[in-house]
Amino acid sequence: MFMLGKLLYVLSFSSLGLAKICWEPCSESSSLQSVNIEGCRRRSTYPTTQDFRCEGRNGPPCTVLRGDVVNLDVSWIDPGHTNLTQSVYWQSGFFNIPWVGMETEICKYVNDGDGCPSKVEDGVSTFRIPIKIEQLYPAGYYKLQWSLMDRTPQGEKTAVCFLLTIKIV
Repeated sequence: MFMLGKLLYVLSFSSLGLAKICWEPCSESSSLQSVNIEGCRRRSTYPTTQDFRCEGRNGPPCTVLRGDVVNLDVSWIDPGHTNLTQSVYWQSGFFNIPWVGMETEICKYVNDGDGCPSKVEDGVSTFRIPIKIEQLYPAGYYKLQWSLMDRTPQGEKTAVCFLLTIKIV
């Protein structure tokens, strides 16, 4: 049993190196399993090779072109949710600026459309949403904070939160 635990520990860290984007959870007590953006363009070798390393969100950013539509994929260990919304902020260094144009009501993008409330049996939920990179977004690097919030009768609580960097060209 000890060897199995050790093997799973090593494999969990090796899978971090296989991530297709560089990201990190907002806190150490995170239930996130994976975050990916399909449609990122990187380096001159992409899509032939995606050989790079990440340390949290430090590493090559997800590069996108204005006019692109990319897909954000997130999976997390879900103890249950009622009504999910999302918020995305650019961490400008001075204050957080909301990312204009993002849909906030996201239940239709959770668990292949089964949405809210949570009906997952294995305790893992998925979120997949298309993101249009609007022409009005200026070119540059953007450190983003992405949060999925659960609105419950007791109030709003964070379901998951993560940080990533994109580059718009």
